[in-house]
Order: sequence, then structure tokens, then C-alpha cells
Amino acid sequence: MTGTIVAPLEAGELPDVAAIRGMRLDQLLFVTTGVLVGLVVGLLASVAWVSAKSQFEETSTRFNEHVRSQAIELGQTLSHTLSLTSATSLRDNNYAFLSEVARSIISDNPNILRVQIYDADSQLAADSAPDAKLGTTTERKPERRWVTALYQGKPIIEYQEPIDYGSQSGKGVVLISYSLEGLQQQLHALEAAKRESLRRNATTMAGLGGGFLALAALLVAILSRRITRPLGVLTGKVMQLAAGDLNARTEEVRGAGREVTTLGVVFNHMAERISVLLEDVRAKAQLERDVSLARTVQETLLPGREGFQAGPLRIAGLVVTADACGGDWWTRAALDERRVVVGIGDVTGHGLATALVATSATSGFAAAMTMRPPEEISAQLLISSLNVTMAHVGKGEHQMSSALAVIDVQTGVIDYASGGHPSPIVFNRHSRQVASLPARGALLGASASSQYASKQNSLQPGDIIVWYTDGLTESRDASQKQYGTQRLAAALHANAHLSAEALRDAILADARAFSAGLPAQDDITVVVAEFSPASP
Repeated sequence: MTGTIVAPLEAGELPDVAAIRGMRLDQLLFVTTGVLVGLVVGLLASVAWVSAKSQFEETSTRFNEHVRSQAIELGQTLSHTLSLTSATSLRDNNYAFLSEVARSIISDNPNILRVQIYDADSQLAADSAPDAKLGTTTERKPERRWVTALYQGKPIIEYQEPIDYGSQSGKGVVLISYSLEGLQQQLHALEAAKRESLRRNATTMAGLGGGFLALAALLVAILSRRITRPLGVLTGKVMQLAAGDLNARTEEVRGAGREVTTLGVVFNHMAERISVLLEDVRAKAQLERDVSLARTVQETLLPGREGFQAGPLRIAGLVVTADACGGDWWTRAALDERRVVVGIGDVTGHGLATALVATSATSGFAAAMTMRPPEEISAQLLISSLNVTMAHVGKGEHQMSSALAVIDVQTGVIDYASGGHPSPIVFNRHSRQVASLPARGALLGASASSQYASKQNSLQPGDIIVWYTDGLTESRDASQKQYGTQRLAAALHANAHLSAEALRDAILADARAFSAGLPAQDDITVVVAEFSPASP
């Protein structure tokens, strides 16, 4: 069947449903149900056939294992017994008696095809085969074992048992060849019975399948008409709703089963929900605009990708957010002609609220630098002021880790403080040594009364300082292994010859390669500062 392609319609115009071609629902139900019943019957027949086959194979396997285990147990017992009885004859060189014993075993048990006895020198001392050449040598290890093999074209199990008869040369060996031909004949009989049973089952299932198909066809013809009439009523109401009539409702549908009745109830509920959903769409669009605006504001407040030069100090940083808006921030600013402030922070959580808190923290940090004259600004003052700001903005729901530093670009003295933030890494290009700038302090925003202290150190020519948020070191690869500070130090060591901007990008690229394309779970911020004063 083919359908008619309806030309594009003007807004609000209904499609020409009369021009639609195809099978009616009752016809479609008849065909599809017939196919489904046929498939089910075929599947059941297949399952029955496979089940019967599996049962026969399982029975055959158990029988095979049972007979083989009996044969193995009998052969091992017989070979062990013969080993004990042969020890005296081998010790006394009574080989004629051993040959008589071997031939008597063959005559008493038709399943044993051959018995061989070797002395400690691997010479054939006795053999049930009349044409065997006694005295021939065959190297055999005197150990207890059994293997499957062929003898005179027949499948056998060959048992070997050592004979300890006190010879200084070692131990002798007895070999017994047990026939498996009887077992194979019984297995062939089982296979023939299996094929016959499967054939009967297939014939029975074919007859039952034909009867089921005929009965299904009759039932479908009756039920399809009963179902399609109420569906026609629902179709008319759907067309009204499609035309824009949100007040279209249907009465309770009867006579077509619970599903069609449910469909009528759901249709009425759907018509009522459409108005609500339209309002939700408008609200979501507004939220997306708000998020976009927040991201724009956040990007405006953050420094750009380009480097910042202050005398011999060059600074470059970047925030890579995990969501549309991030909770990481960083900043750099000149206090005066010789001192530069560097700050980095990580607000707990993700999303719009976290981004707003991070934006407020950035603004608060900028305001703190103007509270006092530049010569009175210190890392302790800045982080204490920022903690008060976070306590008021976060209101206990959001906290932030942060690391701040005030650097004298002429002397290289660095005054730094931290609140629950990873210690920055220091690498010297000349000595190739790695160190850190550890400082202690509680997370910002936990309490407005938290106390913070700053530390001082001196930067050496060629020093590179890397500040980062834990989103870098805690990023994971496919095996959930973390990036870690050791890999960060290795990336810094390998790329220390680069400029601040290039080194920053190299570290971020190394983290992306480590994660192998996995989505980021947290914001990542990297700030690089290189101190390269001119040589005196």
C-alpha cells in the first residue's frame, strides 16, 4: 500500500485526511495479528524442537560420561590389580606366565582388546597379541594415566599403571586397551531415536499451528470491528485539537476494551496539559536566556585568554566550565607599579546559582582591593574580606576554596594565603626543581569569623607558578584513575620552556588527552605565572 503525500499547509489548516491512502485499521489488525500468531506458533515449535533435542543430547552426554567413567574405573582397577600380580613374575623373570595372564584377560573380557606388560628396561615382557614381538623396547614413563587412542581402527581407552617389582632400573608398566565400540553403537541408537522423536514433534506442532491460525483469524475479524468504531470517534476529537481547539474533549469510550477507554481519558488529560506545557516552554526559554546572560556576565568579569605582563612577571589563565555556567573564577590585577594580585576560586556545586555566587565573589574580590590604600593590601586582608563576602552571599549553602597571592615584581617576594584550596606548584626552569606554596585555611563562606594567615616566600629567576582548581587533578580517565598532581608536575616539566599562555594551554590539552574525550565532571581552571627578571 502507498500513502498520498499531502502538500505543505498554511498555519492552522488541517490536512486532507480523505486523501490518505492505506490499509484500514481492521485490515491491518487482521494481517499483523495473523503474522504474529504465525511467528508465535513457529517460535513455540522451535522451542519445543530445541528442548527435545537438548534433552536427548543431555541424556546422550550423561550416558556417555557414565559408561566412560565405568570403563575408566574398571580399567584403572584392572590395571592396578594386574600391576600388583605382575610384580612377582617380573622379579622372577617368569614372562611366560605373564603372557598367559594377558591372554586370559582378553578371553574373559571381550571389551579388553589388548594387554601389554613392560619391564623396568622398557622391554615388552608380555603381550596378549599373538604376533607381538617380545623383547622389543618402547620408551614409556612409569606413571599412572589413561588416554584415548585407536587400536586396529577401533576407539579405545589405554590405561597405564606402573609396576614396582624392586628392580634397580626402575619400574615396569602394564598397558590395557579398553574398547569403546560398544559405547559408540549405543550412542548411534540414541541418535536415531532422537531424530524420530523430533520428526513426530514437528508434525504435531505443524497441525496445532494451523488450527491456532484459523481460530485467530476468526477472533481478529470480530474484535477489529469492535475496536475501530470507537477509535473513529477519538480521531474526530484529535482533529479538533489539531485545528487549535484546546477545548476539544471526548466522552467516555465504551465497547473497545480498557485500552481504548484509557486512550479517551488520556486524550482529555493531554488536552488539558497542552496549555500547561506551553507555559512551561515559555518559562524554559526565559531560563535559558537568563543562563546565557549569566554566562555572558561571568565571561565579561573573567580575564581573557591573552597574557598579562607586569614587569618581569607574565600571567595567563583560563576557566573551562563543565556546564553552561561554572563555579570557578580567577583574576589578576595590578595594585601599584610594583605589586600584582593573583586570585583563584572554586565555588561548591554547579549550575546557575553557583555561577552567580562565583560572579559575586569575583566582584567582591575586586572591591576588596579598593578598600584600603595599595600599600596596606595583603593576601591575609584580601582572603579575610573575601570570606566575609562569601558568608553573606552563600548564606551557608555555598562555600568556596580560594588561593590568593600578592607578588612584588621587582623583588620577587610573594605574599600568599589559602582557604581550603590546592597548593600552587612552583617549578624553576634553571634548576628543574618542583616545589609548592602550601598555606592553610578553612573554606571561604563557612563562617564570617574564620581567621586566615598569609605566608611569604621569594620567587627565583625562572620560577613558574601554576594555580589550579581540583577539577584538573580530579579529572578521570576511562578506568576512573585521577589525573593527579604527579601528572600535572610531569606536564609542567615537559612544557616549562613555553610561554605562560602556551604552557597553560599545554596543561589543559594534557588533561583532555588523559580523560580521552570523557565529559568533564567539574570546572577546570589553570593560571600560570612566569617570573623572568632580566639578568644583572
